[in-house]
Amino acid sequence: MNFRLPDPHAIRGAAVPSRLIAIVVVLIVLAAGAWWFFGRAPGTAVLPGITTAPTTAPTATSPTAPAAAVSDELTTDQLYREARKAMSENRMAAPAGNNALEFYLKILAKQPDDSGAKDALRELFPFATGSAEDQINQGQFDEANRIIALLAQADPSNYSLTILRSKLDAKKKQSDREQQQAQLAAAAAAHPQAPGTAATPQPGTPAGTPAAPGSETQTPAAAATTAAAPAAETVAATTAPTPRPAAPPPPPAAPAGETHDAAVTSPPVPVYPIAAARNRQEGWVEVEFTVSADGSVQNAHVTGSQPPRIFDREAIAAVQRAKFQPRMENGQAIASTLRRRIEFKLGN
Repeated sequence: MNFRLPDPHAIRGAAVPSRLIAIVVVLIVLAAGAWWFFGRAPGTAVLPGITTAPTTAPTATSPTAPAAAVSDELTTDQLYREARKAMSENRMAAPAGNNALEFYLKILAKQPDDSGAKDALRELFPFATGSAEDQINQGQFDEANRIIALLAQADPSNYSLTILRSKLDAKKKQSDREQQQAQLAAAAAAHPQAPGTAATPQPGTPAGTPAAPGSETQTPAAAATTAAAPAAETVAATTAPTPRPAAPPPPPAAPAGETHDAAVTSPPVPVYPIAAARNRQEGWVEVEFTVSADGSVQNAHVTGSQPPRIFDREAIAAVQRAKFQPRMENGQAIASTLRRRIEFKLGN
């Protein structure tokens, strides 16, 4: 009997697959352990037999930060940043406490010699003036007063402030008159006029008996008078003289009434051109125009300006926005031609 030893190469070839399987199993176990260790949420406790799902902290939605208001706590750089933001959002003079005009004024309060804030206020002045005029026209008198007070801090000697104050005062008086008229009208509607007294009874009617209109009952004397009336009319017609021709009516008397020249009720408030303000240009424009019988401005044109054509358009626009009372002659409104000189001056 021959005994043959197994071939070493055959044994090695059969062991190779088993070794590969063991290596794969080890790799799978290692991968599962790594996933368990690194994949679970930090701080999650794992107890035997209890599986806890990782908790995710709710994300708090941060509210939108409110817009910064003018405050002493803001630095100069923060005030500049908020002022530029307000100008980009067209918040020139409103709302109160959060507008470019107040931010720049606060910068000057902190640094009175800050040239950047002074230049910005000069450019803002005409825009804020227009905002104040709009508030006056809308009847928002408190808001108009607030803007005028801010403008007085920026440039107390500017002539536009005088015009704005005059317009505000005139508008307030007009509003007061309209309110009084409305109250009188409401009182008249609430208390109508008492009806008139009854008609006086005709003579010959017994006391306490109302006269019946259209009644055919007559007294004997009244019947005789009625019967004699046609005869009297016939005699009068035959004996009456020929009437003379009527005299021509006298000429109508000349109308009497108030006479005065055209007057301004809302003076022209020009808007300073931005380019001219930036270049520190000043000047004047003379405008001629017609105030019609209804008070409207017509045919406005420039008759002279210095420097030429720099302020012409804004001057004409200011005159067209102004309000006038027409010229009165004997109580009749008539058209008249006026001429105004519009000054453009920068504050000191």
